[in-house]
Amino acid sequence: MGQSKKRRLCPALGREITPSECGENRHSRFACPASCTHNPFAVENYTALLSIEDVLDRRLWMWVFQHAPDRVGLERGLQRALAAKSGHSTHAFMMWNLFFRRDEQGLTGAQRFVQAGFPGLNNDERVFLQAKMQTRVVLLEVHRVIDEQRFEAIDLLAPEAAPMVFVDRSTAARTPRFATLVAWTYPLPHFSRMNGTAISMSDVDGFEPQEVVIETVRHLGGPTEGPGLRLWLAEHFVRFEEALNATAKERTRLMLDGADAQFGRATYALTAPFAESRAALDAGPEIDPVEPTEEERAEGFAEARHWFDDSMPATVGRTLLGRVLLGQAWWRLEAVGAARLVRLRERFEKRLGRRVRFDRERRDDVGTRMTMTLSESARELVPPRLLGTPMDVEFSTSRVEVPAHLRTKAEIEAHFMQEQLREFVDQPLPALDRKTPREAARDPALRRKLLPLVKARVRQTDEMNLRTGRTVDINGLLRELGLSEIDFPPPPPRAPLADDLEDDDDDLDDSFPARHERRGTAYSPPTKPLSEEEAALRLQNALDGFDTAAAAMKELEESGSTLLEDVGELTRELLSESDYSFLVSLLLPGWFSLVPRGTHAPELDYEAMEEELERDMDRVPEWMSEGPDKVLDNIALGSRQPALLQLLVLQLFETSAKVPKKQRPKPESMVPMIAVLKVVINQVG
Repeated sequence: MGQSKKRRLCPALGREITPSECGENRHSRFACPASCTHNPFAVENYTALLSIEDVLDRRLWMWVFQHAPDRVGLERGLQRALAAKSGHSTHAFMMWNLFFRRDEQGLTGAQRFVQAGFPGLNNDERVFLQAKMQTRVVLLEVHRVIDEQRFEAIDLLAPEAAPMVFVDRSTAARTPRFATLVAWTYPLPHFSRMNGTAISMSDVDGFEPQEVVIETVRHLGGPTEGPGLRLWLAEHFVRFEEALNATAKERTRLMLDGADAQFGRATYALTAPFAESRAALDAGPEIDPVEPTEEERAEGFAEARHWFDDSMPATVGRTLLGRVLLGQAWWRLEAVGAARLVRLRERFEKRLGRRVRFDRERRDDVGTRMTMTLSESARELVPPRLLGTPMDVEFSTSRVEVPAHLRTKAEIEAHFMQEQLREFVDQPLPALDRKTPREAARDPALRRKLLPLVKARVRQTDEMNLRTGRTVDINGLLRELGLSEIDFPPPPPRAPLADDLEDDDDDLDDSFPARHERRGTAYSPPTKPLSEEEAALRLQNALDGFDTAAAAMKELEESGSTLLEDVGELTRELLSESDYSFLVSLLLPGWFSLVPRGTHAPELDYEAMEEELERDMDRVPEWMSEGPDKVLDNIALGSRQPALLQLLVLQLFETSAKVPKKQRPKPESMVPMIAVLKVVINQVG
């Protein structure tokens, strides 16, 4: 009986074997089924598989590093990769030197390791290494999220290939359908794996994701098809991402250059009694009373009106032409867009006539302040063909009536998204030659143009569900349009997206020390948003104990924080040196308000910070759309610590107004400074 307990039934052989026979032969000599409980490559044993991978990665890298034909050159390259600010540089460097770069004998680092007899590896680790040696760069389009650790995707660079099932908890927890990722992948016996970092691609209007990849590689001098394309991407992974980012920024600049992004104000003096003038203003259905803000009341405006333009269609609700602020002696018109201000003035003057006298007008060009200039070296990375014709953008605002039964912001957002989807199918669109999606779905030529638009809608819906924890289903739209080719089941219910999701991606970067050794007690972020009083108190006491800013910066470095280096890289093309120094004076108290002195610094995710900064820079028009007085509230939306963020932004405004003119931040620097403050607080708070 004792002997039989040590044996196990092997489904691959149909007989009992010893544990050692199993361990020494599974997947190397035995074709193990996924159902076997002793199979470390089965989905059910995924956690144990990660431990095997961790051991393998460390042993492989250390051996390749120690036995490199040019160890000095390899070490120098590693140090450059470590010092680089890209979230991909270190991992891409290691992937290239382990699995792609060949020595004079034509061998990769991993192949030399295999030739040496897999030193120090057991059977499972050898099987794993042989799988990882099949690593290649792919362009994934996610189609299905199966469960909490599996998703299905296709490689858009090989559209004829069968869909692949991946096991990766972090990606399954956060990815929407039709997300596109440039990633390192390899096949295991029962599923595929993503290997380390991936580039999340943004949409480029008029181009499929694979066209963007090929055009970018062509512009950078690489091959555009076959194994050569994938090999080039492996060698130039970081440069490729830099080109994508530069292209996105240049497209944004061109879009803003052509946009009417002015915020305008026109002031009028009353020449007739207030009551008479107000009665004349209100004599029309396009006028609707609203409450002025506290700041507007402080300026002397007792009442406010929305002026709608019902001749302009809105996706949802009524199109807002502008606002009118009513004071006893002075009235002020406000509108987003120079053309909209002209229309508002014409209609206002026609209605009020001689009851008002024009006094002055001011226009603030938000688009100019948001423009992100590229360095000459970055501009050289941009493929001219991908710039195409810039998207026509018009900043506009509409107002909607919120049904009484909707209580939370998430419920309201979901309701109006559904309203937009219902109207979308019969709305003529420029991208579809002014045809509606319903008409385009029946036209083979237009159907190809329709699919990317609908995929984007699906992706946005999944992203909203991830933010809110809701389960809004968009598949009814796909079926109404007959788009069966992209009708994939919605993801299962998932918890709202958090910043601290477990990342089980293979990460060779852990095989060597980080740039800073971290010390201090463990960091514990606030369990809930700070109140205004608590945030003010923390901010007031944040720098207690530091005699100088230099002392605070030294504490940052000794705690292991990469804050200043990361922010320096994030703003390299957005802020001058003096503006960066001004920003640091706000970052220091903001940081120590959340991370007390002597605390082990929380790790910052540079790639996530970069993506969030780009998103927030794109949201500036929305923040500005209701006028300067609403900016503070708009900025705080989506912040994990809104009270602290608002206090820091107020400090930015107040301090910049007080310092000598030579030290004052440039107006165009204020937007990225505010966005960086928000990004950092979301990372730490």
